[in-house]
Amino acid sequence: MIMNTRAILFLFAATGLMAQIWPKTVVESTNYERTSTVAEIRSHMDALIKFAPALTEYHPQNAPKTTETGKPILAWRIPATGKNPVKVYINANIHAGEVEGKEAVQLIVREILQGKHPAIRQNIDLVFCPAYNADGTDALDPRHRAHQPNPKSGVGPRENMFGLDLNRDIMKAAAANTRWMLAMYRDFDPDCTIDLHSTNGSRHGFYLTHAPSQGTGGDTELALFNRRMLLEIRKKLETKGFPTYDYGNFRMDSNRQPVKWETDSLGQNIVSNYPLLENRLGVLVETFVYRSYEDRVQDNVKFILETLGWIAGNVGEIQRERRQAQERWLEACSKDAVRLPLNAKLVETETRTFESFEFAMDEQGKPLRDEKGRYTGKKTTRQLTLPSFVTFEWTDYVAAPVGYLVDRVYADRIRPVLEAHGVKVISGTQRPKSEALLYFHETDRKISAGAFQGVFTLSLSGAWKPELHPKRVAYSWMPEDLDNALYIPINQPMGRLAFYLLDPRAPDGLVFWGFFSSSFVRGPGMWGEDPKCPILAVGINASLPPNEINTKVTDNGEE
Repeated sequence: MIMNTRAILFLFAATGLMAQIWPKTVVESTNYERTSTVAEIRSHMDALIKFAPALTEYHPQNAPKTTETGKPILAWRIPATGKNPVKVYINANIHAGEVEGKEAVQLIVREILQGKHPAIRQNIDLVFCPAYNADGTDALDPRHRAHQPNPKSGVGPRENMFGLDLNRDIMKAAAANTRWMLAMYRDFDPDCTIDLHSTNGSRHGFYLTHAPSQGTGGDTELALFNRRMLLEIRKKLETKGFPTYDYGNFRMDSNRQPVKWETDSLGQNIVSNYPLLENRLGVLVETFVYRSYEDRVQDNVKFILETLGWIAGNVGEIQRERRQAQERWLEACSKDAVRLPLNAKLVETETRTFESFEFAMDEQGKPLRDEKGRYTGKKTTRQLTLPSFVTFEWTDYVAAPVGYLVDRVYADRIRPVLEAHGVKVISGTQRPKSEALLYFHETDRKISAGAFQGVFTLSLSGAWKPELHPKRVAYSWMPEDLDNALYIPINQPMGRLAFYLLDPRAPDGLVFWGFFSSSFVRGPGMWGEDPKCPILAVGINASLPPNEINTKVTDNGEE
């Protein structure tokens, strides 16, 4: 019996020793005075692989391996040990000044490999990219995001080397990083994407805020499930003394007084919103910027582990919700009964008490901080009971066509983007010949006053009609043009996404992002007739009744 006891004590001691000699991350080895570079992340993961060979480097098929500057886009995979797992993708450092997620992911991965979270290890097939904005990850400078407590090394910039915000690129896919992500969707097929950020400045009382995938026009029931998931995670964290809420900011009146809490996470071009268009779940994580660097990292660790724990405990329901969303879409297509919204509006979700505060300042007018960079001495703290606007209603529904024809002159530019999104593209000869051809009749337009993401965006209003537009055009659609065009049917798994990429009225579509501007935008120095409209709709059931607007969900999960 004594020998057995000694053996057990030795085993415990050995286990403790092994835990101590696992490789440390950069933040641990520098006492949070630095943030990791791309090379240091790779070195850390290589060291972890020696302890746990199940961890492998991950490269999606047909994906760029580097950014345009040659920086490697690095990701790793931990396969689940159980059968039929949920697949989760974690994206960090898309804005390279928001570094806490990058460091938290490295800590979480080590814990999973050490066996500290057996349910996660068994039920989740995990892919993670700690330094998605690889260009920005290594461009560390203390002048970046100086309003937040940062490590002495400084942090990276928001955009990539082209000046593109990668969190506004997912639909147009201009950057190599984005094409990598879209290839990951095709190859890994995640059920949920978690995108890690830090807020820009609202002074509230939450350690972290969050949002579900909210891309306009996604499956309503899946959107409601996505929100319920986060409400349940929030309630669990609150019991642990971790305050969190829906992502948003205080909106001020003319006297700079808060009058409401409001989210602004809507665009389909945002990484966490895009998954809903593919019938996937999404989670936006926004760490509170004014907590210390160390606190922000640890807050990410706690929230992500709680989220992964919820996912691991609800595998069957997640897979069923995704499957049913896909079935609903294909059923609607088969009945020629698809109507989709072009816009959305915020609605009041609830009334909530928020904490608002200001910081005490030093003689130079800068917020007081302690030795760890924590802001100290709140100048004023107020409890504010305000309306909260964190859910949406979708509006301006229109009937979707049976499919779209895209003029062959745009094929080389458009086809790669559509196929990167998983949209099936076939020959115009395969279009349904019995369906009417419809022409876009523009009623209004707005060209942005300045460039956004390097593009003067184009917003169009109008309707599809069977008759030609009365305006004279230089080239007509001829029978051979119809046969040589790209045909994109809506009745396909990614048909919803095809609508939002190709309809000229779509809020984040390819017309908006300037892909067709040489046809749509005519300046005063251009002579002659307009070109033909490069997109045709094929068959629209205009008699469909309007859909109901999206249901909102309150914080107690009741519809």
